[in-house]
Amino acid sequence: MELMMALPFSLFIALLITENYGYGYWMISRPVFAGPLIGLIMGDLPTGLFVGGTVELMYMGVLPIGGSVPPNAQIAGILSTVFAITSGGNPEVGIALALPIGVLAQLMIMLAWNVNIILVHGADKYLLAGDYKKVEKMHLMGLLVFFAIFFVTTFLAVFFGSEWVNALVSAMPDVLTNGLKVASGILPAVGMAMLLKMMNFKRYWPFFLIGFVFAAWLQLPVLAVSIAAVGIVFALNAVMAPKASSDDFDDEFGDDVAGEEVSEAPRLLDMKVLKKTFIRSFFFMTSINYERYESLGFCYAMIPALRVLYPDPEDFKAAMSRENEFFNCHPYTGNAVLGVALALEEQRALGKPITEEVISSTKTALMGPLSSIGDSVFKAMFMSIFAAIGASLALEGNALGPIVFIVPNVALNIVSRWLFVRYGYEWGTKLVVRMKSSSLLDRFVEGATIVGMMAVSAMITSFVKLSIPLTFAFGGAEIAPQAILDSLVPSLLPLLLVLGFYGIMVKNKKGMYLCIILSFVLGICGKAIGLF
Repeated sequence: MELMMALPFSLFIALLITENYGYGYWMISRPVFAGPLIGLIMGDLPTGLFVGGTVELMYMGVLPIGGSVPPNAQIAGILSTVFAITSGGNPEVGIALALPIGVLAQLMIMLAWNVNIILVHGADKYLLAGDYKKVEKMHLMGLLVFFAIFFVTTFLAVFFGSEWVNALVSAMPDVLTNGLKVASGILPAVGMAMLLKMMNFKRYWPFFLIGFVFAAWLQLPVLAVSIAAVGIVFALNAVMAPKASSDDFDDEFGDDVAGEEVSEAPRLLDMKVLKKTFIRSFFFMTSINYERYESLGFCYAMIPALRVLYPDPEDFKAAMSRENEFFNCHPYTGNAVLGVALALEEQRALGKPITEEVISSTKTALMGPLSSIGDSVFKAMFMSIFAAIGASLALEGNALGPIVFIVPNVALNIVSRWLFVRYGYEWGTKLVVRMKSSSLLDRFVEGATIVGMMAVSAMITSFVKLSIPLTFAFGGAEIAPQAILDSLVPSLLPLLLVLGFYGIMVKNKKGMYLCIILSFVLGICGKAIGLF
């Protein structure tokens, strides 16, 4: 494609793809919608429908679950369509390149996630200074990071053509690319270690161990471990506080609080602030990174409320810092955590004994199960159903295929985000207001911490990826160190990694930076020598 055509075309494609992380998660860059759109622009809608539908089905099971970055379906679908049309309407040409393009895009997105770590640490400095406007700018710069990487990738592919893409994928050194993949699997351990530091690991480590056993040995998902943790909390409460009868519970959680209706409880936040939080939630993943994932996006969404709640500059700075902790959740269900966090911060500002610990623990306790629900219900179920229907229609040449896919996805995006943030706030406010007893608050804090601690330990087995693939012969037998480790303690290396990073952070003020550097060194060097 000629330069004057490739340049604006690549700008448009990069802007389209940026939505996947940058501005809303609207699904408009999915192959089943973007393929026909590109086909319409290039004057060949039938090829766009066919290639988009085909690539959508190819990548239907390749979903970014949890914190993974699989081969990218969005860029694969769009560029496959471009190559198919520029080759004279030959769909086979584009479809054949879908996988190598997706792999190349995967590496570029991994690069963006690593660059965003710089943004997060830049924001940390402004958080300490209380400069929330610069914190917001650092977060929104993630838009430029993703856009720039998508633009460069797209422009080079469009300008130089399909043969160049194949040659580039083949020429990339395996040591570097695979080393970065290993480092990407290690970096989440940094965020996990930060959470342990915030949640009083020294006191609650037995529950951390229990959660790890559930996840590693019993292979329970995060949602199951979180539910088990809730059961453990209630069991402990029943044993340790046998006098707390059901009548007492009804007393504490009844309809009235000291003769006052819950609905009449004092509020500092109004509907205007909730709407601002809702709108900002569409930029949840703008600065997503391998260290703290969506932490800065969570903080960005909370800032309008925190400004209202904490007029004192020191209180405001402290609030922003605790809302910039490790966070990873589905962008829809994560809004429920936003709502609960709003309620907790509001009650803290009103003088309720809500500590930083309970806020951090509650967020951690909720994000695991809500992320599982979001990934399984919204991503794996709803999106897959709409994608299958839309792709099947597109393959038949029916232009309604992309419409059938995009309309319900956009509706779900808007409606679910609003309902989750609103009712998360309402539920959280009623819960805290009804806790007029200090002992009940103490039990809630402790319970939330226990659930959060067990959820973190379960997430280690899902998010932190590190293994030893090498084997060697000894006495005529093949020895596999990883198999030996798994037989002793499954996921032992990820566990040791998190605990090691935790120890570094506790002993060193700049421990976080040391852990980040160590992650890249371990990943690249470990892959180079064949250890990882």
